Amino acid sequence: MARGAPGDPGVPPVLPVTVELRRVRLPLVRPMVAAHGVERDRDVVLVAATLADGSVGWGECSTLGRPTYTGEWTEAAWWVLRDELAPAALAGRASGVVGHPMASASVSTAVLDARLRSVSVNLAASLGAEPGRAVPSTAVSGVQPSVDDLLRGVAADLAAGHRSVKCKIRPGWDVEPLAAVRSAWPDLALAADANGAYARDDLDRLVSLDRLGLLYLEQPFAPDQLLLSAELVRSAGTPVALDESVTSAATVDVVVALGAAGVLSIKPARLGGIAEAVRVAELAVAHGLGAFVGGMLETGVGRAAALAVAALPGCDLPTDLGPSSRYFTDDVTERFALDDGTLAVPTGPGIGVAPDADRLDAATVDHLVLTR
Repeated sequence: MARGAPGDPGVPPVLPVTVELRRVRLPLVRPMVAAHGVERDRDVVLVAATLADGSVGWGECSTLGRPTYTGEWTEAAWWVLRDELAPAALAGRASGVVGHPMASASVSTAVLDARLRSVSVNLAASLGAEPGRAVPSTAVSGVQPSVDDLLRGVAADLAAGHRSVKCKIRPGWDVEPLAAVRSAWPDLALAADANGAYARDDLDRLVSLDRLGLLYLEQPFAPDQLLLSAELVRSAGTPVALDESVTSAATVDVVVALGAAGVLSIKPARLGGIAEAVRVAELAVAHGLGAFVGGMLETGVGRAAALAVAALPGCDLPTDLGPSSRYFTDDVTERFALDDGTLAVPTGPGIGVAPDADRLDAATVDHLVLTR
């Protein structure tokens, strides 16, 4: 289907008549340990936007529990959604809010989802992607208590059907565990994610990872250290991927100008919504950069929206969104299952899924409905 601006479903904008905020808490099947901290539960805000015709759309604010990944976190997101972003959406005005891209993304996605449902159009189709496309998925392994624990976890991931694995690393947990995985599976598509944990003094150590044949090394340095990232690109053979550094399409222009990366992690939540994620995917294609859609331990609401972006041309590397069972015993939506190492992009109207009322109620810890 033809489209205008990225994420534009081709129907006139409409204002929601209600915006519902639901703070939900779901225990993770296993804690996710990364350089920036540990997540044991997913504490997120789900946003429902209802139109005058009764169409209801959903979005997810995929913040973490503490401001360790970016400056956003769930407690603050609840307040900014309640006091600023939801009232602005109901009034049809700009919010004037600086920052808070994940909170903003949840509102814009909910409204977009409602608009698409009102005309029975699928989100992936509206973006020019293929609904139902099988998107390759990579398993993400957090920092483990021991190398043996890591190897057992990777073996389980491969037995579950994953074709590739990404290991979280940090100083003191890098060369040895990655080398052990590579030794056990010489042909495995293997990547590493540092979440900005390294500094200039670690350049030689990071270059030494070249011998392990990694698919890419993700976010080795702090988000603003683009010159240092460019230095690593010039020194290492392993492709450098950027995640936290990519906050907008404009930052991609800077990354390209500096030669600071060969791969981009595209996260609709971190980028402020679907439209900006599509722009970044288009820039990746234009500049010959590899790209993949990164995960934020989303519930099914955020996972469905992100999979629509993962189906776009240019998102050629495996997504790390993962199947629902890797994160939750009971998701709030229907479960996303792994099929021969891939995840299917939903085909229904809008994002293609909606929360199950009973599961949503069971997971809700706070609830608010705002009206015009």
